[in-house]
Amino acid sequence: MKKALFTLTLMASFGSSASGLHLSPELKFGPYVGSGNLGAGLQVGITDVLGLDALYVSYSHTSAKVLTDKDRLKTYRIGAQYHLTQAPMIGFQVEIGGVKYEGSRHYIFSPKEYRDGSGVSAAGAWVLQVNDSLGFRAGIDINFVDKKDTYLNSDFSTTFNTGVTLRF
Repeated sequence: MKKALFTLTLMASFGSSASGLHLSPELKFGPYVGSGNLGAGLQVGITDVLGLDALYVSYSHTSAKVLTDKDRLKTYRIGAQYHLTQAPMIGFQVEIGGVKYEGSRHYIFSPKEYRDGSGVSAAGAWVLQVNDSLGFRAGIDINFVDKKDTYLNSDFSTTFNTGVTLRF
């Protein structure tokens, strides 16, 4: 929470030179295909600062249930969006931050087991800017949490994301 507050304070200090607000809701899919897992996220930040199209903080939450396992990933990142000068309709986003994993497993004749861990999270996305206010984006998140702290099959988990970018 302190890191998020620090980031928001830092962004507010740049706010005097920013020209607007960046808002981007998203949907996430993964890490298991077809398991009823779905996630959502939100980017909130400022536009036209430090030579970037947007500087923002990002939060997302993805849950999955497979047989007896329940997994939840929460990410907290800081990110930037930059549009290519050669093709102003095309841009990209880069984010870096942390991930928190919480999971449980319950077999019929045994007590419920819990695991949790934290790690590093990164994301990248392509943005297609339709006009000054609206854009569409698609990308991938990559999270690293030590496998011994999770019920996942690997240290790495990925989610695909899609969303819209709104500029006010």
